Amino acid sequence: MKISRSTLSRGIIGITGHVGAGHVHTNFGFVQDDSAGFAVIACLLRRAFPVSTVITSVDADTETGTVTVRTEGGGTGTAQTRRGITPYEATLARLAMGLDAVYSQHVAFAAFGRIYGQGVLELPVALQTATCLAVIDTFEKRYPGQLITGVEDMPGKVGKVIGAVLEIDAVPVSVMAILNASAGGLGPDEDLEGNIMLGDKGRAMKELGLDAIPTIILEGKAYAPAALKDLTEEIFWVRMNKEVDNHTVFTALVEGIKAAGLPCISSDTAYPRGTGDMARSTRELGERIAELGHELSTATTSREKVRIVGELAVIVSQDAGGITFMSSDLHDVVGGGGIMPGMAAVLSMAVSESYINTWKIPSFTAQDSENILIILENAVPALAAKIEAAQEEMERRATFKEDAFDFLFPSK
Repeated sequence: MKISRSTLSRGIIGITGHVGAGHVHTNFGFVQDDSAGFAVIACLLRRAFPVSTVITSVDADTETGTVTVRTEGGGTGTAQTRRGITPYEATLARLAMGLDAVYSQHVAFAAFGRIYGQGVLELPVALQTATCLAVIDTFEKRYPGQLITGVEDMPGKVGKVIGAVLEIDAVPVSVMAILNASAGGLGPDEDLEGNIMLGDKGRAMKELGLDAIPTIILEGKAYAPAALKDLTEEIFWVRMNKEVDNHTVFTALVEGIKAAGLPCISSDTAYPRGTGDMARSTRELGERIAELGHELSTATTSREKVRIVGELAVIVSQDAGGITFMSSDLHDVVGGGGIMPGMAAVLSMAVSESYINTWKIPSFTAQDSENILIILENAVPALAAKIEAAQEEMERRATFKEDAFDFLFPSK
């Protein structure tokens, strides 16, 4: 795949990918590496804007509670922990040195063994946040003013975005890497994931034309027992909602995976909208917590209290990730993938039960990234061909003064 900088200000196709710092668990046993999209976009950008993202130092300051990551390419990223850093944690954090910062959840794993959001393990989440900020800063330092950047300008958010227009095998493509992160290492807060058009991120998206082009959204590497309970191998997973999302992008992704010779499953009934699911799940989880709180208030034995608090710990560290990551009203519009209606479809990976029995939490690897790049190598020209055909059809219809639109952004 030939990738270079484009002379155009906007592409005809979009690709976005995010990292939800600390978004590891959700309900129904779902567990993921939510950094895959960010990693792949960073790899695309590195081919056009060469930089080294190897981590050269990690400074975890026990006095200020901040962690600072530096890369070989001169980038720096800093994040704060809510409850401070112990000297032992500072020593562990340095285990991240020598690793590639684009694989940010792997970086947190290598240093601390595992990662939880929702304020449970703050330093691993802060380390992941600082690592991604260092990647973004590396590009900014090496190529000042040559890429489009933006900040998460909403209260409590500390993430950033970076993007550019690339030529991918002669097709102009607008790409954006997105870091969604909360202050204090709390995570996750993903009201700006996917191709959601809000705030300064929305401004950056408009500069790249991502507000008006068919877009591939790259998601995570996940174990999803509720949806894929019989899975026996790692597989690529294409999803959309046929009533709302973009069937043209969906089809191009499926074609790209098949052309790459990789295993594929797809669903056109994912990401339902307007159902109130997030509000209902939030209410139900709150009621579970309230019930346990009532049990705790009447408990008398140590055994009872330990059991109840242990259940609360699981809820907070795992199940709560399924309701904290997005605002309820927004979820009704964009679904769990952060998909603006009519614009996109989602590509992610799924792993088997045997994988999760060993690793407990998925980890996105350099080989996984290479496989997705191969998929994109096939999907991008397929989507470009569909766009060209659509444009020709619209020109033909215009000649006959027909209404011409429904090909690029079909609802079904």
